[in-house]
Amino acid sequence: MTLRNKTFILTVIFIFLYLLLQIVDLERFIDIDQELVKAFITAIFFFLGLYWVLDFNIKGIRFITLLGYSSYIVFIESLFLELIIFQSVGRISEKTISLLVLIIYAFNIYTLILTINILNVSYISRIPLAQAAKAANFLYTLFGSYFSFLIILRSGLNIPIKIIVYLVVTFILTLNIFWFKKESFRQLFGETFAVILIMCTLFLVLSIWPISVELATMLYTIVYYILLGLGLEERETTSAIMNLEYILLLLIAIFFLFKLTVWGINGPIM
Repeated sequence: MTLRNKTFILTVIFIFLYLLLQIVDLERFIDIDQELVKAFITAIFFFLGLYWVLDFNIKGIRFITLLGYSSYIVFIESLFLELIIFQSVGRISEKTISLLVLIIYAFNIYTLILTINILNVSYISRIPLAQAAKAANFLYTLFGSYFSFLIILRSGLNIPIKIIVYLVVTFILTLNIFWFKKESFRQLFGETFAVILIMCTLFLVLSIWPISVELATMLYTIVYYILLGLGLEERETTSAIMNLEYILLLLIAIFFLFKLTVWGINGPIM
């Protein structure tokens, strides 16, 4: 069976499973947060299905950087749809919105499978589509980080637990991105922990800053985007235009940070 056929079959079965989980009342069988359970089931299924699509030819750290990473992306996307999208549907026709979301989600899953396959092959040998797959993987990481940060901040967890989950998520996403640079494990983990340290500092600062969850999520994602961009580019090859982009994004983030916050009776700082 060809890869394209396998990818199509997995996508169809995955969406069917996702629809089935929306219908089945899991509270009859298990007394745990239903959204988390559904997202976990879809992630496990995707992990096994992707392993099959890749002909069970995954070894070593690729279990984490390919299968584990993509399964986490599926987990957080499913959880995001459950908590943010479907629960917010009200006035507009729920069936129409749900159908549109499912079509987009199916395309997203299909593209993710193809992306992971290309990345798997490109890690072993050079292929023309490698750069495009890396770019797609970067986008998946950015969206995954945004969804993750938003869900973490909106959760009812206490601050220490939020920090732990936040650091674990940042570690998983960052390790996957930097792994494709094919550096030594010392360099890989060194760069990853440098990003984690900066993101942890940012989290601690914004946790006491009086801003909305949505604005905080945007700031986290902007800073994370800049850190990933700097980590992926060598100093000698970083263009002036890219440096200007990072500076502008950082200035915009700082502007919103001071403009849209209110400190007691004094109001905004700016």
